Amino acid sequence: MNIRKFWRLSCLTVASLFWASCGSDSNPQFPVGQSANPDSSADAFGDSSSSDAALPEESSSSLAEENTSSSDVGVSSSSEAAMSSSSVESSSSADVTESSSSSEPVKYLMARDTSVTCVEGSYKRSNCPETTHSPTCDDYKKYLGKDTSLSQKILTEWEDKLQSCGSIQEMAPVYGIVSPVCYPTSYYDAPMIVCSDTRTYRNGYKIEGNLFYTSDEEYDIAHGIYPEDWVKSCKQDGFALFPDILADVQKKLYEVVSGKLLEDVVRSESEQKYLNGLLDHENKTLKGLYEPYFSADIEADVFLLKDKSKNWFNGFIAKTKACADGTPEITKRYQDMYDAILAECLEIIEKKSKAAE
Repeated sequence: MNIRKFWRLSCLTVASLFWASCGSDSNPQFPVGQSANPDSSADAFGDSSSSDAALPEESSSSLAEENTSSSDVGVSSSSEAAMSSSSVESSSSADVTESSSSSEPVKYLMARDTSVTCVEGSYKRSNCPETTHSPTCDDYKKYLGKDTSLSQKILTEWEDKLQSCGSIQEMAPVYGIVSPVCYPTSYYDAPMIVCSDTRTYRNGYKIEGNLFYTSDEEYDIAHGIYPEDWVKSCKQDGFALFPDILADVQKKLYEVVSGKLLEDVVRSESEQKYLNGLLDHENKTLKGLYEPYFSADIEADVFLLKDKSKNWFNGFIAKTKACADGTPEITKRYQDMYDAILAECLEIIEKKSKAAE
């Protein structure tokens, strides 16, 4: 070999070694070409890098699975707890139902009417004033319609209440009235008695054995404890309104006015006409429903009679009573009212007769 060629070859070899050593440096400015050798360090680095890059995804995936797993456990646990709670609630409900159905309330018989049964109950009572049941016209009719024994004071009170029980209502619109409102601050269970006739009693009653007494007075009478003015109450019937008594009075007025017309007395034509205009000869009574308070040609409401008569009452008065022998007789209260209305009507007729002269 030529010495010159050998030297050139040596220089190239040294240069190639130099460049090779420079290429293996970690300076990123000089990329290294991939070696075709699969065992080279460059391939190993590349595999390692790609493997490291995949780790976060796998780790994230594992965590997700772990989270999902723990979430499932939580849901399952929560679901089981809910089911457990539900079954406890069900069981509790069942116990309450069974308990309440197994213990039936004690039944009582109403002392004054044993066909009525009553049981103990309770209601939610507040600090607001209670609206208690007020006896109606029908209640007082029922009380007075029984043959019983009671004090004269109670009997008179019932008759007074019936006479003013508000049987005739005035038809008038009500505006601008605001009912007072109570806002309760607390409630508690208060006892009461519930009866099969739909009435409830919250106070003033007494219980003895299986008998229920609606009041102290009722209890006393049943046990022979009578006040000094105790009386035997006769069964009252034929309950009459003010217009009913007036209708009876008008029949008597027909007789009186007819008798006046038959008298040999000189009267003016206008007075004679007025008296004749009062009479209904066919039915032997006065013509108008409310004569002599309102003339027959005036359509007047029954409630307006309260402004015309000082004897007006808005309720009922028993016309008859039947005592021990069962023979009905006119009650004193009815007779007194009849006489008062008759006297008032005769006075009105006299005044109108003079005004017509």
